[in-house]
Amino acid sequence: MIEFAQPLALWTGLLVGLPVLAHLAYRRIAQKIPFSSLRFLRSSTIPRSGRKKPSDLWLLLLRVLFFILLTLILADPYWQDQEKVLPNPTASSECLFLFDTTASMAGWGAWEEAVSLVRARILDGENEKYGLLASQGGALIELPTGSSVADLESTLTQISHQPTVGGLQAVLDHAPSLFSQDNTSKKIVIVSDFQKSSWQERSSKFSELGIEVVLLPVGHGDAPWQRRSGNRAIVDSRVASGGEDKVRIWAALRNWDDVRSDVNVSLFAGGQIRQTVVSNLPPLGSTQVQFTLPSKDFAQATLQLDGEDSYAYDNNQSLWVLPPLPRAFGFWKSNQGSPADKLEEQFLRAAMESSGDGEWDTWVENKQRASDLKNEASGRSLDFLMVLGLSGWFEDDGLAPPLINFLTNGGKALVTPPDEAYVRMNRVLKKSDLINFTFGGLNRTAFRMEPYRIDALQEGNRLNRVFSGDSIRDLYLTEIRQFITVGEVMDLDIPLRDRSGHPLVLVRTFPNGGKLVFSTFRMVPQWSDLPMRNSFLPLVAELCDVKDRDPQAGGVLRVESGQSSAHAELRIDATKFGLVQQGEQRIEVVHPLVESYPEVMNPYDLLDALTGTSTAGEMEAEIENIIPQESQPLWQWFALAAFVLLLLETLFSAPFYSNTQKQEVQSA
Repeated sequence: MIEFAQPLALWTGLLVGLPVLAHLAYRRIAQKIPFSSLRFLRSSTIPRSGRKKPSDLWLLLLRVLFFILLTLILADPYWQDQEKVLPNPTASSECLFLFDTTASMAGWGAWEEAVSLVRARILDGENEKYGLLASQGGALIELPTGSSVADLESTLTQISHQPTVGGLQAVLDHAPSLFSQDNTSKKIVIVSDFQKSSWQERSSKFSELGIEVVLLPVGHGDAPWQRRSGNRAIVDSRVASGGEDKVRIWAALRNWDDVRSDVNVSLFAGGQIRQTVVSNLPPLGSTQVQFTLPSKDFAQATLQLDGEDSYAYDNNQSLWVLPPLPRAFGFWKSNQGSPADKLEEQFLRAAMESSGDGEWDTWVENKQRASDLKNEASGRSLDFLMVLGLSGWFEDDGLAPPLINFLTNGGKALVTPPDEAYVRMNRVLKKSDLINFTFGGLNRTAFRMEPYRIDALQEGNRLNRVFSGDSIRDLYLTEIRQFITVGEVMDLDIPLRDRSGHPLVLVRTFPNGGKLVFSTFRMVPQWSDLPMRNSFLPLVAELCDVKDRDPQAGGVLRVESGQSSAHAELRIDATKFGLVQQGEQRIEVVHPLVESYPEVMNPYDLLDALTGTSTAGEMEAEIENIIPQESQPLWQWFALAAFVLLLLETLFSAPFYSNTQKQEVQSA
């Protein structure tokens, strides 16, 4: 049947009235005939015509037909056969239906179409042996080939699309085991929307097993294997302090269509709509919207896109709006409690408490957690640990194993040297395999005229971005009165040096993100004037890289639906969207972004990956069974007809010139 790619262009057919108006307005001009005298002619009246009729009807018909053909060309006509054919196995064949139950099957009417098509095929079959396989809630729902129609019908009513991603590879790997051992024709019919993000990494070798593969696309509408349309999504959202007892919420929106779209975004809190913002989404683009709420009035909120689109799962997102829990730091030090330890503890405590903003991101000392960390066998109970004046007491208390365990699990710690017994400190560090360097003695300003000063920071150094203006000047003028000389610092980072090139800070990074920072000088006036200046309070947090909050350490942990295996220790149901709290840990289960993408796979590439072959010609017959015949454009024929009409119209409308010369009339 004939269809039009641009049906709105048919409105240009109203222009067909132009030639009609032109013919009605045309008046024939009488030809002047020279005459010798009008003396003997009688005057007569010209009869008036009551209705105007168009002249040259054949020419008018040609022009009307030309405008009609021009309208059809603009509408882009093509011939399309939309009948979808399901595979029809022979009487001795086995057919296994593989259902895609990922989240994208909830959109574009895919799931309803899939169930309807498979149910109709099962009921219409007579001698076929059918089976069914799908992933449901992390487990496989399976019916081997040859199952009864009643069992198949019952299973079809039980399975549904899941708000998750993944599970397709497990379905493909398990499919061959559901066929019988008889030497019959085996066929797998994959029922899916074939979303590119879900299928681009799937593979199998069904051809080697003698299994034929047929693809049954659903949710593609009238354009199979083409990009789907009509989806807008909330792709991200964040919460931050807005100042003045307010919480600021912003969301990133995405338009997957190539046309501009206006959407209303509403913020729900406390069971009511608090704000609604109108957003203009550019074609295939993104934009941001912002909201504000009173702080501490609401624990959670929900962002929602108003209106309907083709995929509704990504139109909502819930998030926590409470300030995150304070981060905890603690100290390990000698039980003797030297004056240097107390001074250093005071400076480091002030440095850490000032690292947050005092309202949204805060640090607090937790002595109980620091004490419990000494006896824990695994895990992390602190966000930041500071070991002051490490020496023999550290070895006597057996603190090396819990510290290594803390660092291995992603913890971060700062270690400072003692006031004396440096040789034993070096031995403890090497023996416990915490950090390895060669001890070279103690450098003091008493043996030189000029004090030690910090060297200029490199442009890529993160400290260079923190200390700028007056702060960077103060940093370069800082006096380091004494520090430990170290050498052979292989596999260690050195973020801070003195102007002679001696390392002032050593950093060892562990695979899971743990970090051990060793300072060659103490944060006390006898070693440096750093504790005397407020501008250096952020130095400790920047050196130890604790400015950014770890989501699993009191912050909000965001988990995409279906990723429960990656967070098995949380014991949460990650198959449902929403908010969960376990103890002090707040969790947001959100929609997986990859399921919002409207692109679909190329059928030839997909069959190549599933069958293990690379010959497109062998797969062409299979694709013809499940997709409509290729549309045939008709605009060339309409254009040819329009050209012929234009040529005829030109010939008919050309003026006729007589070659006979008229003799000039002489006056009588």
